[in-house]
Amino acid sequence: VINPGPGDTVLVGGAGGGVGVFAVQLARLAGARVIGTGSASSADALRALGAEPVTYGDGLVDRVRALAPEGVTAAMDLHGEDTALAARELGVPDERITTIAAQIDGITPANGANAAPGAIEEIAGLVAAGKLRVPIAATFPVEKIRDAVELQAGRHVHGKVVIEL
Repeated sequence: VINPGPGDTVLVGGAGGGVGVFAVQLARLAGARVIGTGSASSADALRALGAEPVTYGDGLVDRVRALAPEGVTAAMDLHGEDTALAARELGVPDERITTIAAQIDGITPANGANAAPGAIEEIAGLVAAGKLRVPIAATFPVEKIRDAVELQAGRHVHGKVVIEL
């Protein structure tokens, strides 16, 4: 939806989450600078993906301005609406903001229904070529599926939880 590229500074809210880890890498592959929101404990993981980490919460706009005094040109909110609203406050036009977890008047949500044809094949190709990393937080045998679900439910997992069948 936002089509990041060289010259863009993209703010990604929820950058360390299950979708965020891919959004960060894809924006970086497109040549954009990425500022990613997350918890303080996710900073190293975000840096490893190519994002400049910033903590979410009160004061986000000021922290982003300090990191990018020249401004932000696009934003993705992958958690709620706080990042999208911060992007508006930073002067990002609505057509360069997207969300996946909230409905905000004037902002087009991103979802599978409006994905570009062939997008999943392109992503699979990037993974196969080693250009897109799939972070794995933990692997469980199917007999331990309850443990896997409990880990994932904690919502602060840095990577995918894999169940071996």
